[in-house]
Amino acid sequence: MGDKPFPGFDRIWYHSFCTETEIDRILNPQTAKDELLRKRADIVADHTRYYRVYRAKSQSDGYKSFEDSFDSTHYKNVLSRLSKDDTERCAEITYGDIFTDEVNGYASKDSKWGIFINLNTSLKFFTEFSNLALLFPDSVVPQYIKFNSLRIALRTMMNNESLDFYLDPRGIIPADIAKSVFTPIKYELQYIAGHEFSHFLCGHLKNEKTAQKAVLTLNGKSYLEPVYNVLQKHEFEADVQSVKRPLYAKNEKRNLVFGAILWFKSLELSEFAQEICCPQSPLAIKSHPSAVERLNCIRENFPKEYRAFTKPIRKTTKI
Repeated sequence: MGDKPFPGFDRIWYHSFCTETEIDRILNPQTAKDELLRKRADIVADHTRYYRVYRAKSQSDGYKSFEDSFDSTHYKNVLSRLSKDDTERCAEITYGDIFTDEVNGYASKDSKWGIFINLNTSLKFFTEFSNLALLFPDSVVPQYIKFNSLRIALRTMMNNESLDFYLDPRGIIPADIAKSVFTPIKYELQYIAGHEFSHFLCGHLKNEKTAQKAVLTLNGKSYLEPVYNVLQKHEFEADVQSVKRPLYAKNEKRNLVFGAILWFKSLELSEFAQEICCPQSPLAIKSHPSAVERLNCIRENFPKEYRAFTKPIRKTTKI
């Protein structure tokens, strides 16, 4: 009788959150974008928690399709500001947010579909709660709220927080504070996306080897990808080129530097917490420089923009 109990059985798993056209693409990928869609959909279909979130999303007003539910603005904002030559070079890259264990970005290479650049979908949640904890004095946001916000951010980074923020937003932020929290996220994600594109444009991926890595592990199931292992010195170059290489206007460049500062300040807190909860051996090989080292690199390369934005962060109450 075969593996399938009846025709169309495979389609059932995706019906509640994908369109019919998307299901066709998932079951028979013809392009790299189809393959990215398949990876995303399989993760949702395989895990009840993600499935519940997307089933609720699909029933909400404004839901068009599963693919459309993933924001790609931060990638497009980088690409639209690159030179013509750089834009043409990046045409071979398939990009998009996806579910992963590490709350960061990465580049991988598929033997059939080519290079992928992906950011973790959790980044927007991590940055949201980190920003609420970092950007305000106690007179604006009480310390206990900042403490709880930071705790949620760190739990998200360590994969200990349920990613059902769509169903349970963890609280309501007043409109004026929410604007200050959410506005920088655009530039934080754009900076991280630019960092990954810069690895490609700087030639860091040409001679670098890939290694099979479990980019996501849920309920005992691992999802493996051939991920590039980039040298630490290349990380600093990609950090700088993420701001320098795109042809940003003065104000947008300043905002990108602010996004980088917030990102590395948040990452620094995360590294500190992780070192307490699960300290690494001092002999362990680190794939990335520390957040402090990378923040210092930004300060040295963009001193004027850095000085303009560090004052409010220095005023933030320590938690």
